[in-house]
Amino acid sequence: MNDRESDRPQLVAIDVDGTLARSDGSLSKKTCETIAKVRSENIKIVIATGRPLIVAFDCVEKLGGVDFVVCSNGAMTVELPSEEILEDIYLPLELPESLVKSLRAKIPGVAFAFEFQRGVKAQYGFAERLPSGVPIGEPIDDVLDLDPRPVRKILTWHDDYELSTFGQMIIEAVGNNVEISSSGLDFFEFGTIGVNKATALEKLTKQLKIDSEKTWAFGDEQNDIEMLEWAGRGYAMSNAEPSVKKAADFIAPSNDEDGVSVTLESIF
Repeated sequence: MNDRESDRPQLVAIDVDGTLARSDGSLSKKTCETIAKVRSENIKIVIATGRPLIVAFDCVEKLGGVDFVVCSNGAMTVELPSEEILEDIYLPLELPESLVKSLRAKIPGVAFAFEFQRGVKAQYGFAERLPSGVPIGEPIDDVLDLDPRPVRKILTWHDDYELSTFGQMIIEAVGNNVEISSSGLDFFEFGTIGVNKATALEKLTKQLKIDSEKTWAFGDEQNDIEMLEWAGRGYAMSNAEPSVKKAADFIAPSNDEDGVSVTLESIF
């Protein structure tokens, strides 16, 4: 085995929005071709995203296939093409209702979406905060009017506040009940404490008997930091914010420059 082969990863984990996808939400032909080429070398490709599964599948289809999807910021791991669910973590049953009521009392006008096993139900204003072309159902008036069922993740936004201001408000209002994260879109996400992309990837690589040192990861946002620190090689995109770049080992070209593809080409 030559040095180039010994440096190859056995698994590559890639964020979607702001990382694999361009700013307009598209995936370039070059990116799709590179991902297919990497997989042909028996290197596992994992989409690691804050998106729920039904939305993550849109990216998978455009790519022409991947090996695993870690979605909902690490709460769910799915093997493809079988769609076998390897892990699925939900919030405590009583927490969504109590948290929504508490935040409404403290921050009037706050809006919500709930992520369930196979989809998202969102109040008005959520679809406009998603990348173009992302599938989402018709808006609803109130998430608390939905039939009770396990909630994997809560998403929240406010039309009257800048994201940074709103973020500080919810940090003060929520406390330590949930993990607060942002995927770079105009809303925040509440998930189970101690669950993130890195924890999901750690479990997956152990199951696959892959050393974490033989992994690469690409990301651009706050919810990618743990993953970049965990991976053998963590790549922050050049369009990433400073705290994400600080967590990474290397800086890749931007998402609009096909930075993931450009970097992966070094494998060959």
